[in-house]
Parts: sequence; structure tokens; C-alpha cells
Amino acid sequence: MRNLFAFFFRYHVFFLFILLEITAIGMLIQTHHYQSSRFASSSNRWSGKILEQFNNITDYFSLKKINDLLAEENALIRNRSLQLPPLEENIYKNQHEYISAKIIKNSYNKRNNYLTINKGSMHGIENGMGVITEDGVVGIIRDVSPNYATVMSLLNKNTIISARFIKSNHFGELIWDGKSHQFAQLNSVEKYVPVNIGDSLTTNSFSNIFPEGIALGTVNRFERDENKNFYTSIEVALSVDFSNLNYIYVIKDKLKDERMKLESKNE
Repeated sequence: MRNLFAFFFRYHVFFLFILLEITAIGMLIQTHHYQSSRFASSSNRWSGKILEQFNNITDYFSLKKINDLLAEENALIRNRSLQLPPLEENIYKNQHEYISAKIIKNSYNKRNNYLTINKGSMHGIENGMGVITEDGVVGIIRDVSPNYATVMSLLNKNTIISARFIKSNHFGELIWDGKSHQFAQLNSVEKYVPVNIGDSLTTNSFSNIFPEGIALGTVNRFERDENKNFYTSIEVALSVDFSNLNYIYVIKDKLKDERMKLESKNE
């Protein structure tokens, strides 16, 4: 405190000068119309800029809340779009619900990759549910706690997705070889199946995890050996960019238990 008083005492002439200058400028603005109008114009312009920057800052920090709301709205739109009249022929159109969630941890460059989301059993998440984005398949729910869940990524050696070609409707198994997060491999495709670069692949009705028609990717390259019954390799460019994931949708199949119970009788 003593040092503060010493500082003001030492520079009191300078502070008195500043005070007198401010007083003089204030009197000038109040007594002269031109200076008053110029000051008002300048102050409005600067205050406007300051408010604009402040609003930009507050908007930036509110982006998370806005993104959460948008994800919830998108999930609601998806669910409402499936709420068709309860006609018998439309029962399978109404069997899926979508739960939005945010990814809070993600890996894509390991041999077995997982994601963590901020929704769990309290939000209706269960083991074995499919996970997608607007672009396509992400993975399958693995472990669940009340408020969190882990997702076994498509980029995992244990993940196998049943896929089909949109053009020919032939199917195969999509797996990941552990190399690039941009590509996966399609196996079990017989050599007579017509395959072309750019052919689109989606999920098929064989899966009780994903609805039919969810994007997987497109054929990037392929090799065929006439002496073998299956394609040697089919490389698929994945539709999802696993290095840039933020919000996802967890798929709840309301008829899954019924189907699994029925199919287990034939095993």
C-alpha cells in the first residue's frame, strides 16, 4: 500500500494533467455541437465493434450447446420421419429409433479402435446397438455404464459388417486390415459378381444391428484371379471420416429381440 501511495505521489502531476485533459475534452464536447456529434458517431462505432466482438466470443462458447441441440433435433427428425401410419406393411419402417450422442474420445490409428460417447444406459443405450453418422456406419456399442458407452469402431479387427452392392444387390463382409483409416476390405465376394470402381456399398437386411441402406463406402480398387472362386481383394473407400467425428446416432431396433429369439431356434 505504501508503494502504491508513493507511486501516485511521484507521478501526481501526470495524473493531474490527464484529469484536466479529460475535463477539457468533456467541456468541449458538451458546448460545441460539431465536436459532440463527431464524438457520438465515433463512440457508437467503437461500442458497436466492441459489442460485435463480445457477441462473437459468446457465440463461440455457446457452439457446444447449439451443436447438442442440433444433434437432438436431427435425431428427433429421424424418428418422426419413421412414424408412419401403423399399417401392417409399414411395421419395419417404424422399428428403429435414433439416440444422439457426442463423441468424447476417439482413436483411429490403432489396430483395435474404440470411441467413447456421453450417453449410457440411462439414455437407453445397450450393448450391441449400431452407431452411425449422417455419412454412414461408425461401429457397434460395446460396453455401457449409466452415463457413458464405448463403441467398437468399424476400424477394429473384430468388427464385421454385412454389406451389399447397391447396383447388383450381391453381398459380402466388410472388415478392416488395420492399415489406413480411410479404407476397409470387402471379403467373400464371388468372382462372377460384377464389380466396378465407384460402386456403392450399404448395409443389408442380414444385419440385426443396422437398418438396411446405411452407407459404408465405395469400391476404390479390386483384384480378381480367374483361378479362384472369390475376388482376391476389394478395397472400399469408407464413407465416414474417422479422423473427424463429433456427433453420432445410436440405433435402437425395437424388433431386434423378437428376431434374435426366432432365429435362435434354427441354430
